[in-house]
Parts: sequence; structure tokens; C-alpha cells
Amino acid sequence: MSTTLHRGSWIVTLPVAGIAVLYVAFVWLPGRRTIAELQSQIELKQQFLAQSATTDHALAAAQQDLHKAEDYSSGWEKNAPAKRDIPALYGKISLLAKEAGAVTTRFDPQPLIAHGCIREIPLTLGCTGTFGQVFQLLRSIESLPTTIWVDSVRIEKVAETAQTVHCELNLVVFSNNPLDSDYAKRTD
Repeated sequence: MSTTLHRGSWIVTLPVAGIAVLYVAFVWLPGRRTIAELQSQIELKQQFLAQSATTDHALAAAQQDLHKAEDYSSGWEKNAPAKRDIPALYGKISLLAKEAGAVTTRFDPQPLIAHGCIREIPLTLGCTGTFGQVFQLLRSIESLPTTIWVDSVRIEKVAETAQTVHCELNLVVFSNNPLDSDYAKRTD
């Protein structure tokens, strides 16, 4: 009896082991691969969702910066002199020198320098007066709404005992360049 049981147990064990191997090979391993792929996709989507929250914040910050830049640019364009307004600006600078009490000794506008979006309008201004008068003139020029760059300032005492100084200012006035494609329909 013991031989029949022993032989019968192999008859049952081998097919069960074969079914188990086939199950592992054709069901469990492919299912495990599919589950691993799905878990990987879920992790990627969770990372994407986590990044989208920070991206939304970064996008809002970038839009706020863009609005600030547009506001600054439109304010600058509003205050930038057009080519036809340059003589009036020269008159305003000359008037500021008189109001400060300085005597203009040189007023030498240079040719315009056109760049892609802006123009530089160089100007050399020489004047004499007390240091306070020259300082007041420089402060008044810098307080104009127009963008004016003080490229260089040279101040020399006229005489050893005198309070009078001679000042040479190299200024650059910036204005927009209407020849740029963004300004094609505007008139200067």
C-alpha cells in the first residue's frame, strides 16, 4: 500500500507543479510587470501633479513680473521724448541751468545714435557757477521724467581763491526708436 501512495503522489505533484510553473510564467510574472509599469506611471503622474502646483506659483510670479515690466516700459515710453520733442528738452535743460544760477558756457548736442529699440541723444553741457549752483543743475537734470544718463561730470575750480567752478557734463538722453517693427504704425 505504501508503494501505491508514493507513486500516486508523484502523479498529483508533477501536474500541480507544472500548473504552478505555467501560472508563474504566464500569469503572475506578466501581471507583476504590468503592475510595476502602472505603479511607475502613477508615480510619474503624482510627480507631475506635485510639480504643477509649483509651476502654477512660478507662472503667477512670472506673470506678475511681466506686468511690472510692461508697466515700467509703458511709463518709460510715455516719458521718452520723440524726435520732434528734443528741441523742447534742450530748452528745458537750458532753463534749468538758468534757474540754478549757473551760466551756460557750452551747449553741444551730438548726432543721434539709433539702436534696435532705443536712441541715444548725446549732449555736452558746460557751465560755470558756484558748486551749489552746479549741484542744483545736476539734481534738476536727474529729476526730469525723461531718462537722462549722466555719462561723465568734470568739475574744476576756476581760480584758487574764487568760489566759482567750471563743470563739463556729458549727458545721454534716451528715447524710443520708432523704426523698430513694434513701432511701425506709430508716428514720431
